[in-house]
Amino acid sequence: MATRSIKEEKRYSKYRKNKMQNRCVFCSPSSDEVFKETKSFFIIKNKFAYSVWDGQGVKDHLMIVPKKHTDSLSDFSSHEIIEYFDIVSSYEKEGYDLWSRAPKSNRKTVTHLHSHLILLDRKTKKFLFYLNKPYLRLSR
Repeated sequence: MATRSIKEEKRYSKYRKNKMQNRCVFCSPSSDEVFKETKSFFIIKNKFAYSVWDGQGVKDHLMIVPKKHTDSLSDFSSHEIIEYFDIVSSYEKEGYDLWSRAPKSNRKTVTHLHSHLILLDRKTKKFLFYLNKPYLRLSR
């Protein structure tokens, strides 16, 4: 399970309504969004990072985004596959978890393929569920 804070979820919903309908947000990220760049991929800091992942706090939330617009790993060339797994393995060594949605997932908000790299604080979080809201409220 993943969630953002209420503040981040509201900011993300507003962003989706205003920005994401006009262009693909991952095809040409601004230079201040790019954390690292390889020949075929951008590693970007998630502007709308999760606060909780798998019931634990999130310390860092990056994303691997292919430079070419695609919705599936199956579109990668042999070179891109190797480069992608080199990136994944380097972050895995640093303790990051990898997560991505399938191309036909109805929960995917951006059709441009992106894989989340999530570094956890390894501390279990307590939270309350509000059933009339589409998000969780973190308890303190």
